[in-house]
Amino acid sequence: MSSLIKMLVLVILFISSTLFSSFIDNNNGLEKYGNINYTNTGYFNNKKVVDSLIRGKDLSDLINTNEFQKVENELEKIKSIKNVDVYLNSYLELEIDIIDRLPIAFLRESNSYLDFSGVIIEKNDSVYDSLPQIKGVLREGEVYKILKVISVLDKDKFFQNKLESLRFEEGDIYLNIKNFDLDIRLGNEFQLKNKLKMLKGFYMYQFNNSINKKYKQIDLVYNNRLIAIKK
Repeated sequence: MSSLIKMLVLVILFISSTLFSSFIDNNNGLEKYGNINYTNTGYFNNKKVVDSLIRGKDLSDLINTNEFQKVENELEKIKSIKNVDVYLNSYLELEIDIIDRLPIAFLRESNSYLDFSGVIIEKNDSVYDSLPQIKGVLREGEVYKILKVISVLDKDKFFQNKLESLRFEEGDIYLNIKNFDLDIRLGNEFQLKNKLKMLKGFYMYQFNNSINKKYKQIDLVYNNRLIAIKK
């Protein structure tokens, strides 16, 4: 009788072990092939890239051992991703939240994008977009100046979405505004609000009177002065 009981116990243990192993395998499968919640800014396509990576051996091994921070660290190496969060949901399924970076300018010389954090991301296609163009090769410290200028323009309701291009010449910042056929010599990145205030007055008066065609450049490099240079 005792032998029969022992046999039954062994059978039960074997079945339990098999079921538990199956449960673990199923869980691993759920973790490995979970949901990718993707916030696309329209400039990149990282969902397919991430999906391919998490199905690869290296990230699959990290996922199956619940080392999600290491998975995030690996995915964050993709420069066009701004934020990534890897976790298990209430059904023990893998969830990956991805947010792409949002470019604010196009670097023409290097065929790259620039975002508000100063991160430069290589552009992978030749699709035209309406982002402001940064012309020329940027030197050390010039990215910060670009970010400051674009930020101030973007917050100004009048000049918002009007920036066409930006470049540096002999240390001075030059702008081109849409529908305003002349160069704007901004100088440095200081007193931008005051410079834009003077530019706005000139823009509104001259553009409404169609006189802007007589000028080739506006200088805003002198304190509280706007100088218009004729063609």
